[in-house]
Amino acid sequence: MDVVKSTQMLDKFLKFYDQAAQVPPHQRYQLWVEHYAFPYTPPGYHQDQLAKEMLEYAWDQYTHVYEKIQFFEVDSVALSEQVESIKQTLQCTEPVHLTVLFFVGTFETDPFIVKDDHRYTLCFPVELASSRTRLCQELTRVVHCSQSGLAPSHTRTLGQLIFQEGLSLHTTQVLLQSDEVAERSSTWNKEKCSREPNRVMINILPHLHRTDYEALYSFTKGTGASGYEKEANYTGWLVVGHLLEQSSTLYELAKIHKDDVDSLVEKSLFSLLNQAYLTQAQE
Repeated sequence: MDVVKSTQMLDKFLKFYDQAAQVPPHQRYQLWVEHYAFPYTPPGYHQDQLAKEMLEYAWDQYTHVYEKIQFFEVDSVALSEQVESIKQTLQCTEPVHLTVLFFVGTFETDPFIVKDDHRYTLCFPVELASSRTRLCQELTRVVHCSQSGLAPSHTRTLGQLIFQEGLSLHTTQVLLQSDEVAERSSTWNKEKCSREPNRVMINILPHLHRTDYEALYSFTKGTGASGYEKEANYTGWLVVGHLLEQSSTLYELAKIHKDDVDSLVEKSLFSLLNQAYLTQAQE
């Protein structure tokens, strides 16, 4: 039986922000500790880094999203229904034990998943743009982790990250089918990484089995082997799209064992590159 709950730290953030806005900058950290004190450390962050970035780099932006934070609705029933829709789409049978924690980050803080035994906590920053789409993607990751045993967040191979990114993007496209999501595929045309898909795929191949944070970060938020941001995200979109074109279904992909994911991604990349080579030869 699924257990889906939600909680939030938005009221605590607003209390901190309202008081911190009235004092000199050097006094704000103590107020952060007293009133906000977010309890988790995002992947790749060191202790106190979140507080520092909130106070130094993101501070002036909060005024633009104050009302969004103030009136953000936390709906546990809607979350449960969304998780159920994802499970039906992926035909996942494993129970999901999930708490979604809505918080305020730095505008650069990505959602991340914490696992404790068989229970998951999805930490979701509400200041993000396209938060409805991002939330569906993250819920898909939780459902897939529950089904496949794949490790959450940045404790997996780059190949597994690529695969799950593609699975979550394509599942979200199927589920939401809104204008926001319908434009997702065309959004890649605006990303620099899509200018050289073959180069991106060739250069990412040697790194598929890496598990170090440096690799996982550089191929998502940082600069990948081809010099672009979001190379892993884009590769995931291409790989899963290719598998769907080859008559696989989302639920078949969701059932693939975690130990088989890296080899599947590798084979798919070689297949995509071979397709591109044959197409160029014919031209």
